[in-house]
Amino acid sequence: MQAWAMINAGSQSTAIEAQFAARIDGIRARFALKLANNIQQTDAALQHMSGDGNDAVDAVATAYRWLHDAVGVCATIGFEATGRHARSCDALLIGPFRAQRGLSQDELALLTANLESLRFTALTETIIAKPHQGSEP
Repeated sequence: MQAWAMINAGSQSTAIEAQFAARIDGIRARFALKLANNIQQTDAALQHMSGDGNDAVDAVATAYRWLHDAVGVCATIGFEATGRHARSCDALLIGPFRAQRGLSQDELALLTANLESLRFTALTETIIAKPHQGSEP
């Protein structure tokens, strides 16, 4: 009787783990779509991020906020490389964000390059890479 209880408990544990893995896969898929959209929106907003006007300040703030959020979420759901690239963009934007200013031309060029690296890494890690498959590495 005790062996049956252990087998049954093991089966329940496996079912719970499978449900958890499926939920994480769903979160990863939704995040990947949102990430791609945010990268595209930030890329489109690059032209508005330099200068002294409110448009530049708002564009920098919007990009900083979503990148900062992405940094935390990426590592949590297994997109470590994407998180590192998001951190490079976040680190570049934090100074202008805190100073409530637009980007200099040098900062804009660096952000453009970092955003392209983020786009490539995110594509590789979130779309091309296989989704989580239970206990596989």
